[in-house]
Amino acid sequence: MTEYFELLDEEGNRIGKVKEREAVHRDGDLHGGSHIWVIRDVKPDGHFQVLLQRRRYDKDSFPGCLDVSSAGHMTQGETFLSTALRELEEELGIRTTEEHLQYLFKQLVGGDFVFYGQPFKNYEVNFVYLLKPEVPLGTLNYQREEIEELVWMDSEKILAEIQAGNPEFCIWEEEYSRFLEAAKKVL
Repeated sequence: MTEYFELLDEEGNRIGKVKEREAVHRDGDLHGGSHIWVIRDVKPDGHFQVLLQRRRYDKDSFPGCLDVSSAGHMTQGETFLSTALRELEEELGIRTTEEHLQYLFKQLVGGDFVFYGQPFKNYEVNFVYLLKPEVPLGTLNYQREEIEELVWMDSEKILAEIQAGNPEFCIWEEEYSRFLEAAKKVL
């Protein structure tokens, strides 16, 4: 199934153009995405565990890397919020509603990469959310077509690994630092 992305400006507004996913990543067009961080075991000292997904080893980008809890591109007709809710359900089996998501910030991320010998340009406007920790997770039923495994890790250990340049992680350092700061303010 072909995915279509609406192209955006740097503020996240639609600019009236739609392109196929492959063309967007070939040409480096700015498009939308949502990142959702899932946490548990919040301690009085501000430490908590963060859910990471290991991307499947056959993914077209960042294969086998540890990544944000749940993330996805905003397809044609979606909003940042509807994308977040859809991705949580598709990737992790978490069916939830808007009031359980805490909007944290908007960011611009991107870069030019090479995977399997092919250029891959990914430039996104992302809305970053926190799934409120009071939402019961139950058994996470992850999307095996997208995710190799789920890993819970201490929030500070993740930061140390990213800062050390551990290639196992494909998490933007600036995003993760901002996420930690914002999450501690709302917890």
